Amino acid sequence: MEVCAQRLITGCRGKTGVMANRIDVAGVIERQSNRGFFIAILVLVATASFFEGIDAQIQGYTAPTITKLWHIQKAGFTPVFVFFQVGFMIGAMGFGNLGDYLGRRIMIITGVLLFGAFTVAGGFCGDVSSLVATRFVSGIFLGAAVPNAIALMVDYSPQNRRAFNVGVMFTLYTLGSAGGGFISAWLVPSFGWQSVYFVCGLLAMAFSAVLFFWLPESIRHMVIRRKSRPALIVVMQRLAPDAVINSETEFFIPRASDRKPWFTELFQQKRAAMTLCLWGAYGVNLMGVIFVASWMPTVFNDGGLSVSSAVIATSLYQCGGAAGSMLFGWILDRALGIFRLSLICLVAIPVIISIGYATGFPALLLLLTFMAGIFIIGTQNGLNALSGMLYPTYLRATGSGWTSGTGRIGAILGPVLGGMLISMKLPLTSICLILAIPSLCAAGLVLGINHFRPLLDQDQGELEVVT
Repeated sequence: MEVCAQRLITGCRGKTGVMANRIDVAGVIERQSNRGFFIAILVLVATASFFEGIDAQIQGYTAPTITKLWHIQKAGFTPVFVFFQVGFMIGAMGFGNLGDYLGRRIMIITGVLLFGAFTVAGGFCGDVSSLVATRFVSGIFLGAAVPNAIALMVDYSPQNRRAFNVGVMFTLYTLGSAGGGFISAWLVPSFGWQSVYFVCGLLAMAFSAVLFFWLPESIRHMVIRRKSRPALIVVMQRLAPDAVINSETEFFIPRASDRKPWFTELFQQKRAAMTLCLWGAYGVNLMGVIFVASWMPTVFNDGGLSVSSAVIATSLYQCGGAAGSMLFGWILDRALGIFRLSLICLVAIPVIISIGYATGFPALLLLLTFMAGIFIIGTQNGLNALSGMLYPTYLRATGSGWTSGTGRIGAILGPVLGGMLISMKLPLTSICLILAIPSLCAAGLVLGINHFRPLLDQDQGELEVVT
């Protein structure tokens, strides 16, 4: 431990005559001498992701009940799905970038508080137009929180566990999506669809207070932006209790860049082709994810399952995604991880097609739905991890936000495509065959990411940032 600490903390005589320590922040994060502090951050971010997951899928779980109560066609509910995704796109691209300027912490807390508030507001709606408006605004603040949560998790993770830790975070996100189905199946029959919006929104608002008091700012962000020295010292003392810190202590990140996180930086330093492939893979795969999550309860209900059974089947899809998130995160942290992710996209194709032939076999249908979640949602959460890992610290929230934002084009097209296919009254076999196409496209684009990504460590820039 002492030898390792000596490599991370060097000394020189400061201008006041006091021995000045120079602490390598990146090295401290790699060493993780206080695992308890990191685990606390992981628990906080993952719990926030749990509430984000509930909010992201709440309209899908309540759609069958609302369409019947309001006497509207199923396709008439499509604007609720679409405008939620449009809101997420605006929030991710706009407020995600603010996280690289103002900090990850404030964007996460504000996002959780306000998406919870507008989810509660959704419970008071009495028509599609008002529900569209509340879900649109909720989507904006959810879009602000998610990319900054990814960036914060990558900032505090050692390089060989970054994808896995983001995978753990999105496991809770996916469990939240699944949990929303079980909560809906429990609350809606007794208390109405509004109770789901009230309960989930109020819980998210309450948890934002927990984040305010306990969630720290990214220490990498504080060093690179040269601000919040008292807060930086507090975090460093918790990360490295053995570090000696005085008035002359300098905190630095070797070879990090303090460039401005402009949008154009995503296309500089040989990142252009990689960025476009990442956006494409994220978008086409998310089209399949949202298509299934939004319309599966309705499609299964039309196929003969009860509303509760259809919702539970969709929850199993989300549970499969939770398992896939950690598995694929672990794979991405290994050698050839991105190449292996492309192969996983191909394995998803026969699983998706088989769902269309399993409606007469309930046990098989549930198994295939669970497996589809492993491959489709697991791939998506692997791409979430890559959106933070492929970019340097100064550009991390911007890269993740723009990936999430542009990818929402696929999320917008997913519900629209679903509404069109349902209105055409296509059989489930044909719908599943069409649904397999995004996984095929994603496989090719992930190969493109693997080919075009810069070979250098993405945390290395042009200079040494010191604060």
